[in-house]
Amino acid sequence: MDTDEKLAAGLAARDEKALEVLIEKYGGLIKAIVSRHLSRMPSHIGECVNDILFSVWSNIDRFDPSKNSLKNWIGAISKYKCIDYKRKYFKELCSEELSPEDLSPDAATEGGAEDALIQKETMAEIMSLLSCLKPRDRRLFYRRYILSEPIREIAEKSGEDPAVIYNRLSRGRKKLRHHLLRSDIYEK
Repeated sequence: MDTDEKLAAGLAARDEKALEVLIEKYGGLIKAIVSRHLSRMPSHIGECVNDILFSVWSNIDRFDPSKNSLKNWIGAISKYKCIDYKRKYFKELCSEELSPEDLSPDAATEGGAEDALIQKETMAEIMSLLSCLKPRDRRLFYRRYILSEPIREIAEKSGEDPAVIYNRLSRGRKKLRHHLLRSDIYEK
């Protein structure tokens, strides 16, 4: 039995020493994967690493050494957990009612420079996420989800029927979902 199989057996037996060995041996790999995928979300990196370790601990009985190495299995869990975090983060961004001042890079905030930097990074991430849309749809998403303009107001200003606005938003959300899934799956 090789060391990875012994490690997996120790984890399955709920041996905390095995967890320490796992962290020592594969902690750097997990941190590297998470840092690469969540580089624009630094506040979520530690939480994601902890979730990955918990997931490995909880699901070690699903590890099959005949199908994959422990290293690759942990890498796959790490990557999929990062994808989950990106999806969750994007849903939060789209569902929050934010004013333009909340995301303004120069906004004066109580937290000072650190909060302003986080807001600037958040805005950069939003714009990066919206980059797969046509400019017209980017403006529509910005007005609806960032500026929180009502559909009726957007329709009046653009001279379009509200149903057209709803359709464009729906198609845009589908395109974003598809883009996020493809970029996470095919990212190197």
